[in-house]
Amino acid sequence: MEEFWACLYRPSGHPGPNYWTYFAERLAHLATISSEATLLDLGTCDGNVLFKAMKKVTARGYGIGIDIDYDDFYAGVAEAIRRGWKEKIAFVQMDANRIGFQTETFHTVLANFVGWDDYYDFDRMEFISSDKMVSEIMRILRPSGQVGIGTWVEQSDIDWIAEAFMKYLPEYKAASGKGIACYSKENPEGQKVILQNGGFDNIRVHVETTDFVSPYAGTWWRQMKHAANEYFRQVSDPEKLDGFKDQVFVDLHQFQYPEGIRFSKTVSFAFGTKPT
Repeated sequence: MEEFWACLYRPSGHPGPNYWTYFAERLAHLATISSEATLLDLGTCDGNVLFKAMKKVTARGYGIGIDIDYDDFYAGVAEAIRRGWKEKIAFVQMDANRIGFQTETFHTVLANFVGWDDYYDFDRMEFISSDKMVSEIMRILRPSGQVGIGTWVEQSDIDWIAEAFMKYLPEYKAASGKGIACYSKENPEGQKVILQNGGFDNIRVHVETTDFVSPYAGTWWRQMKHAANEYFRQVSDPEKLDGFKDQVFVDLHQFQYPEGIRFSKTVSFAFGTKPT
């Protein structure tokens, strides 16, 4: 069966994890997580980050994943049972703006790709509303506890398909009016401001760009239909969509390598410590 999401190709030529898994592992690896940590994962979905981070935690620690949408919790719970971690991991439906845990509960809080653009304008580099999420993170962290956040700086494949729509189907614009909204384009400078404004110390930022490969053009096309859904769903005429696909596949040859269709993704990870 084809891997739906693009895979990182290692120097050996063998495919590695898909990019969601890869960047979850990177956030967990870069974060400071003690062996007996109490850990919270914001926007956990199916626990992608949570499971990676909990590899650093012994039986005396525990982890909780929260998300306002609980549809993917079933997969996370099933994975916890499979690993024998029923007593170690929990999933809770909760809004990250109103975290229902007591003050100073957690040693570590992680948040991968949750998006801060509701609070901060990364183009103008200024706050547009009160940052409730960072305030809640600061509240529930223990003194000397660490927050780690991962944000998209660029997904070149998604940006490219948006440009293709502008070129070949300019009448179809994203409903938001801002382009594709499946990922919030942010930047490390803004991350620093957000954590500084939240009162965190020892702020450090790590930026990395990694190439990912879709083995076939058809696989890549399905990825884009999912990722850029707010564009694709507007094209109700099958013939128009087929014509667009033909044009895109011609242009896509510039990204064709022996192993498949290659695009890069850039992520910024930022970390801060709660003052003692």
